[in-house]
Amino acid sequence: MRVAALLLAALLTGCTQWYYELGEQLDESRLPSASTEVPLQAVLDQFGPPLRITATNSGYAMAWEHWWIREQSVGFNLGALGADFLSVDYGELHLRGAYVLMTFDRDHLLTSANYSEWNSRGGGGQSIQPFAEIVDVVDSDDIRVELPQHEWGGDLLAPITKTINRQSSTTTGQSGLEQRATPVDIGQRSLELD
Repeated sequence: MRVAALLLAALLTGCTQWYYELGEQLDESRLPSASTEVPLQAVLDQFGPPLRITATNSGYAMAWEHWWIREQSVGFNLGALGADFLSVDYGELHLRGAYVLMTFDRDHLLTSANYSEWNSRGGGGQSIQPFAEIVDVVDSDDIRVELPQHEWGGDLLAPITKTINRQSSTTTGQSGLEQRATPVDIGQRSLELD
């Protein structure tokens, strides 16, 4: 039994497990009711600064999000047996999170508050590779980008082509909000100029 465990450990070339958490945790029970007059300041005191903001016809909308990401992968090859020509890899991505969207009128009073959450498999992959070439079978880079408020000051120093299109920004513009991990070829991102 020990020999089998030792052989299995020798074949194991890579095993990683990464956990990421983005944003503050959100709880539906903390959501204020729009039926009472809730001022913007009370919402900001409870939820902190929003991650996304946009103008609307009747005021503005703000969004907060929380992501928990688990990325794991495992790989085997026959290098320990003197046959370094075959590699087998497996990876999986799991996502869990919550999203809060609140709208306010021009008098800075809450008009609606919505909460959604998800817990799903974000993808995965397998590969069998001849020769010693390593590839990522799981990649969460597009989800793990910095939170929008980390870029707000830098956006003011953006090149002119992006500044001209600022009203179409998906984080601080006037044309709508976009949730993290939305494909870049659709919606407001199709208007960006880089």
